[in-house]
Amino acid sequence: MAKDIKPKSNKPEAVLKAFYDDRGCLHARLDDPERNRHGGVELRLVVQSVTERKAVLGALKALGLHHGRIYLKERGRRLWVVPIYTRADILAFLTLVKPANAPTLVGRVQAVAKSKAAAESRMRQGRARPG
Repeated sequence: MAKDIKPKSNKPEAVLKAFYDDRGCLHARLDDPERNRHGGVELRLVVQSVTERKAVLGALKALGLHHGRIYLKERGRRLWVVPIYTRADILAFLTLVKPANAPTLVGRVQAVAKSKAAAESRMRQGRARPG
């Protein structure tokens, strides 16, 4: 069984940094229209106990960050995932928490945001044209 995470301080930023550095990850995928896949971003914080879950949720609430629905990572294991889906919340998380590879991660999130904005503007222009 994995060890419990003990942050260096009780500040919300330190709590989230400890969890992200140990068991967190960021998934960013660009749109791929040929495969009919939509792009997006998701930041995951993995917790393994109720006390860790309460610590992460309290830190997110203190910083004003919103999370998605918490779900089990795998059946039969006691690992839960606390996801953050919105690009604005993920960028705020990365600027407040400052993980080791924050500049690279911010670039990946912004690249997905730019591709999404370009695709959305193309869709709006397509609808605005007279038929």
